[in-house]
Amino acid sequence: MKNADGEMLHEFFKSLYGAWKAVEGVEESIHMESGLSKAQKINLAHLITSGPMTVSDLAFARGVSRQSVQVGATVMVDQGYVRMIDNPRHKKAKLLEVTDYGRELYELSEKAENEIIKKAFPDFIADDVLTATRLLTDVRETLEKWNKE
Repeated sequence: MKNADGEMLHEFFKSLYGAWKAVEGVEESIHMESGLSKAQKINLAHLITSGPMTVSDLAFARGVSRQSVQVGATVMVDQGYVRMIDNPRHKKAKLLEVTDYGRELYELSEKAENEIIKKAFPDFIADDVLTATRLLTDVRETLEKWNKE
């Protein structure tokens, strides 16, 4: 089997960028249709994966401003998706923690998004999707390793 050359990989990256821009174009509407905004979905995903964290830590993990996360966190607390709990390492900086309601809503939104996406791509072959997923995972891991060097 022949290895891909630079030109072939460059075309792949251009296609990937174009596909990502198209995903970004519909991402917010898919999230909203599933019950959460894009920012709420991302915040909940980080908190579910990593556990309770401060607003500053969440902002750092997301690569966005602390202020934007603070605004979103306040709304999410008001909606009951997350709660503020004491931080054993800091008296003033509380930790955000996902509530049972927030976790349930997140899981429901995942199911709704899966259905929306399935309807949008009814003819995609499972083996092709698995192959593409493996390739993109390899690309991400290779680039992460390259960035560390």
